Amino acid sequence: MNRCSTPADVYFLTEKDLDNCVTERILRNRYYDPLISSDSDEEERENIDWDKIFEKKKDNEKQGRVYVPALHSLPPYPKISALTSQQHYQCLKVLCQENPHIMPSFFIHRPTKLDLKVFEQVKETYANEQKEYIDWVKGLWATNHCIRALRPKPSVEMVYEAEFKVTANMMQSFPKTYHLVGQIPLEIANGNCEIIHLKDLQTVNISELPEIRYPDDIKSKFSIFKPYNVPEPCYKHPCRFVLPGEKSMTTLPLAEIHRELAQYAGEHGAQFVAAEGALRSLVRTDRRWALPLTVCSTIGVDGDESNVIVLGNEFSLNREPACVRTYKAFKHLLENALKQPSTGALSSREQDAQGSLETSFEDESEDGSTADSEDEQRLVIDTGDMDTDKERDENELASPKRSRRSEGADSGGGGGGGGGDQPQPANDELGVYSCTCDESSSARPPPCSFRKWQINNKTHKEVHNIVVHCEHRVRHGSQEVVLEPIPEYQIDVGASLQAAPTRAALLLALLLRRDAAALLNVRVEGPTGDVVCAEQLSTEQLSTQQPSSQQPSSQQPSSQQPSSQQPTCPRRDVGNTLGCVLSQLTGLLPGHYVLKHEPEHGRNALLLAAGAGGGGGGALGRGARLELQFDCAQLAEQDEAGVARTPPTLAPILLPYHKYRKILPCAFTPFQNQVAREPRKPVARQKTPPQAIQLHGASEEGAATRKWPKKKRNRSQRKKKTPKTDY
Repeated sequence: MNRCSTPADVYFLTEKDLDNCVTERILRNRYYDPLISSDSDEEERENIDWDKIFEKKKDNEKQGRVYVPALHSLPPYPKISALTSQQHYQCLKVLCQENPHIMPSFFIHRPTKLDLKVFEQVKETYANEQKEYIDWVKGLWATNHCIRALRPKPSVEMVYEAEFKVTANMMQSFPKTYHLVGQIPLEIANGNCEIIHLKDLQTVNISELPEIRYPDDIKSKFSIFKPYNVPEPCYKHPCRFVLPGEKSMTTLPLAEIHRELAQYAGEHGAQFVAAEGALRSLVRTDRRWALPLTVCSTIGVDGDESNVIVLGNEFSLNREPACVRTYKAFKHLLENALKQPSTGALSSREQDAQGSLETSFEDESEDGSTADSEDEQRLVIDTGDMDTDKERDENELASPKRSRRSEGADSGGGGGGGGGDQPQPANDELGVYSCTCDESSSARPPPCSFRKWQINNKTHKEVHNIVVHCEHRVRHGSQEVVLEPIPEYQIDVGASLQAAPTRAALLLALLLRRDAAALLNVRVEGPTGDVVCAEQLSTEQLSTQQPSSQQPSSQQPSSQQPSSQQPTCPRRDVGNTLGCVLSQLTGLLPGHYVLKHEPEHGRNALLLAAGAGGGGGGALGRGARLELQFDCAQLAEQDEAGVARTPPTLAPILLPYHKYRKILPCAFTPFQNQVAREPRKPVARQKTPPQAIQLHGASEEGAATRKWPKKKRNRSQRKKKTPKTDY
């Protein structure tokens, strides 16, 4: 036997071993869980959802936390409250019981009899502190809150400019020059007017309206700054309106629409026809507005000729102040944010249009420009001559193509010329035409109802019949909802008070719907667009409650609000305003007019007639003129300074952060650590005086005598030393 012989070579790993190796299985990713060993890969194994595991861990960490909308850092309170922290909490329990819609997920105990007794005892002290608090907050508006109001977000500016261009395109059919013909009052002294419903001419099925999500309990951040289908001007449909008795959107200009409405009202025995927005503007005397007015000669059923006055929705010639722009944009953004997503399947064309609109919203919010759509849907009218595809292609090549971007630029009021000299294609143009209304869901007008009303003036014994058309937009359940945003700029110090003219206009909107609707006031933070809270009110609640109705009436003393801000009967005041305006407009000759109001006019409005009459003059002088030149880029500095720099009026309205911090609204903090600390004065260091003015400190004599330095002698004056001699 040979001891030096070696055995046959054997490999360390074979191919069979590699196939059955667990490490190789991990590298090949043949199964999901490496901790489980199996011989076959065909067996079904449970997949581990690590995202769900981590989400559960995060939810467990967040247990016990309550989301408080619009919770900001505390302002530097100048002083401590006159009420103790215990009194704050006792009064807060009373307010939370009266306002259960404020953050219901955050539990606070019900008030006891002792709490109610304490609330009555500190009522006067709390009212005096509210006055001092509101005076202090007015000084904060000029520092940092005013800056927030002067800078709306890009999404707000985009929505406002889109609506401005649509309105400017709608007014192109009206005359461009007007002159002052008179001044009419907007109220009757000791008037007694009553609004009476006569007949429903055309109704709307409420169940067909889009439903909204009611934000009763906000548990996470909810902002209204979301993609919005911005409407665009269209030459085919200059007015997004459906005439009574028709189902499709009309192609008539605004002047012709007024004539059709006048004929419709004359057939039903009415002397006036008005839009809901026009009547709401007449009540709002605290802001500027301009209404198009047309007097048309109609022939009734009996063949008698009569004049019918038509009032249209308001328009603006120039860019409005920042607070007004934010308010108007919030009305559209809020409606879009609260709508429920559509459950029905959309067609491919609608999905493409919706996707392109959302993309254009994102692009425009970044750089202010709208992206062009490459594959636009073109609408073709088949007149019988276009039977073949070849002829259709030839007609497409012969007609110039216009993009949606160029249409918005041409039809909008961007320049000072007002767009009156721009060429418009005829409405009866055959062949290929550009229309953006069929691509945007927001371009389809909401359903409109027509009702006949009677305004009875019992004082002067006058009766006016009017046909009012209202737009119905959203519903909540089986009830129609009127959305009203309240922009908040001082949410860290308190909630703004809703003005009395605004509440009167909202009451009129509910009255015109005959108690079939409710008002939803939504407070939205202006800089961020976050929804703070919402309050739903019925017609009875809105007509009986005072402006600061969220708090007990005893909290708001009568001396804090002027008598003009607290109407005794809001419904009667609304009727008096409408009755006064209609009686003043009776007797106008056929033609086009503009009814214009400025806040400095008070309870009056200017009536301007179409034509070049009169000479020059001031805004209120004789012969004043008005030119319809729409310019969205022009804004007077005095308007911005007068409107945006005026602080809003605060009211003791309960907000979620009041409930969370256990602090009463419009009151100083009861906690000492939240009061602004006075700046520390620098420590005065005792510097040693120069040696020349130091005093002796050892003895009393030395302290009274000044220490002078020794005088130095010259070398010549020095005493010479005599040498010592030894004797």
